Amino acid sequence: MPVTRERVDPIRDHAGLGLVHRRWILPDDVSRPVAPPQLARLWRGLLDLGVLNAREEVRLEQFGAGTSEMPAVASPGALLAATGPTLVTQVVWTDEEGRRDPYAMGGESDPEGFRDYTLYFTAGSLLLPIPPVARTCARCGLRAPLELPRFGEGVLLEPDAACACGAAVDLARDKAELRNGAVFLPEELAFRAALSIELPRAPQSEELPDAEVAGLLREAFGGTDELADDEVPPAE
Repeated sequence: MPVTRERVDPIRDHAGLGLVHRRWILPDDVSRPVAPPQLARLWRGLLDLGVLNAREEVRLEQFGAGTSEMPAVASPGALLAATGPTLVTQVVWTDEEGRRDPYAMGGESDPEGFRDYTLYFTAGSLLLPIPPVARTCARCGLRAPLELPRFGEGVLLEPDAACACGAAVDLARDKAELRNGAVFLPEELAFRAALSIELPRAPQSEELPDAEVAGLLREAFGGTDELADDEVPPAE
């Protein structure tokens, strides 16, 4: 039975594991454009290296247009044709024959178990992995609550979303408030493309130790940053 995001294989099902670790690898400059051809090459590279399983299916989700399953080998083409917010995702297991773990240390997977890979393309929107609950406008100082639409494991923000005073989102000067009260600049939370990797626990390495996979990401994103979400619910 194919191992899909639904994790229906009774041997492979890790729904009972509880909280997991998620790494977000994203461009280091939110203003840098990332086009579908760059993401298609990245996803194809992950298939060619054996990070992903080319013999199984992936799930493709397009914002507002539903989801579909497709052969993994066809998914780079689907990314190439993306015109709106799109994600493609696959769950693999480190003990699969020929599987490459980009977090392996000394030839041993770290940790052993599943890897849930999701590649995001946001088109003209911005994806925020940590949903803010309010925005304070840099122009007028108005604090307004935010209810942003969910997409994958983040929420979507439209850059031209206007404050009551008419000001569009200012990534470098507006303030985004999180549920815990912390305040960030939107440019610190938002991205236009990203690869998220979900693992059973945090790996020992704070950065991706696989130089070839890291090179694929740098080529696609032009430079990378990483965010870590520890002890979060598994992706749906």
